[in-house]
Amino acid sequence: MRDSPSALRFAELGSFLAARRAEVTPEQVGLPGGGSRRLPGLRREEVAMLAGIGASWYAWIEQGRAKNVSLEILKAIARALRLNEVEFQYMARLAGYTVADRSQGPMGDDDDRRLAAGVVDSFLPKPAYFVNRYWDIVAANRSAARLLGLEGANHNYLESLFLDPLAPGRFADWEAVATEAVAHFRTRSGEFLGDPRLAALTQYLRECSPAFADLWDRHRFSDGTQAGLVLLHPDLGRVRLSQICLDFTARPGLQLFLLEPQSGVMNERIARWGP
Repeated sequence: MRDSPSALRFAELGSFLAARRAEVTPEQVGLPGGGSRRLPGLRREEVAMLAGIGASWYAWIEQGRAKNVSLEILKAIARALRLNEVEFQYMARLAGYTVADRSQGPMGDDDDRRLAAGVVDSFLPKPAYFVNRYWDIVAANRSAARLLGLEGANHNYLESLFLDPLAPGRFADWEAVATEAVAHFRTRSGEFLGDPRLAALTQYLRECSPAFADLWDRHRFSDGTQAGLVLLHPDLGRVRLSQICLDFTARPGLQLFLLEPQSGVMNERIARWGP
């Protein structure tokens, strides 16, 4: 029987905590190091002690068995594991303290797509594109499509990034771009655990791309505010862009990415870019 969305969220919460616990050394939190440790990082009972909760209760949380964890306990665990704000917000959402409004599904019908296309085209010649909760490219203007290799129909940003053999050559630092993309996608996907297509997409990428599988298993998180992006294009050369990501509360998971050339000269070159 398929697990419920809440069971999946609590299982993910436990997996997340275990991953973060493995990265915190005793010395970082003022505990004596050394000795024999079967695994790196803190032990469960050490996290429980630092958070001021019972060891058994913390173990239940990590095992996905605790269904009524208070926000105060989550904050104490976050302090013990030295989590940043993005990671804490992700943890809180998994525990049920920030529930996404699912009254509307991901953008998909023809009217939605026409509206999205009009929005991104209004930013020309600057690149702009929309993704939905699965990171399908809902709409991309001409500049974004040509710069990011998104010409044609039915593109998924993550599939293009990890499965297109030409993708690594489009970025000056593909590894940094890929790391940020997975961290951002993982942060947002926590709101939609239990979605069958989301699970299928993640599994497909894990099976087809060892790089994606490795990054996914690191449990990194990002709010999507990475400042810069450097593209390598055969016509334009090295293109430095600032990136802005905007959310739309009426459509959970929908994001608009705006790319601003950092050079006025490059902006003019993109505007004059011929076929």
